Amino acid sequence: MLILFDLPKDTIHAFKTYHTLYNHLEYLEKTKGKGKWVFARHSHQHVLACYRYIRNQKLSAQPARIFEQGLERALKQAAAKTIEKGDKKFDFLEIINGNVKKPVFIPITPDVNIIALQQQWCQNYCKEYGYALVEVTSPTDWRRVC
Repeated sequence: MLILFDLPKDTIHAFKTYHTLYNHLEYLEKTKGKGKWVFARHSHQHVLACYRYIRNQKLSAQPARIFEQGLERALKQAAAKTIEKGDKKFDFLEIINGNVKKPVFIPITPDVNIIALQQQWCQNYCKEYGYALVEVTSPTDWRRVC
C-alpha cells in the first residue's frame, strides 16, 4: 500500500499500487493543463507520425538528418530485439519529468521494466511537488520513498 501525504493541501490519499497512484498523479497533471509530466505508451507508428510532423514543421532543434538518424537507430534496435522473439510490433514509452525540455523515448522491448520506470516517475513527481510518499507493507513497516 502507498500513502500519499499532500502536504501543500493537508490531505492524505491511500493507493493499493503504483499504477493507481500513477492514475491519480496523471489526473492531477491533466487538470493543470500544462503537460510537463508525461508517462505514456505509444505505438511505433504514432511515434513515427509525430516525428515526421516535427521534421516537416522544422520544430526540431537538431538538423533533420541527425534527427532522423537517431530515430531510425532507435527503431532498428527495438525491431531487432522484438523480431528475435517473434514479435514484429513494439511500442515506445514517452517520459517527461517536469521542466526537462526533451522527452525520453524508450523502445519497449522484453528487457524494459515498465513498472520500475513508472514507479520512478511517480516518485520524481511526488518529490517535485512536495508530496510525501510512504510504502506500507505491514502495519509496523513504513518506508518513506520520497
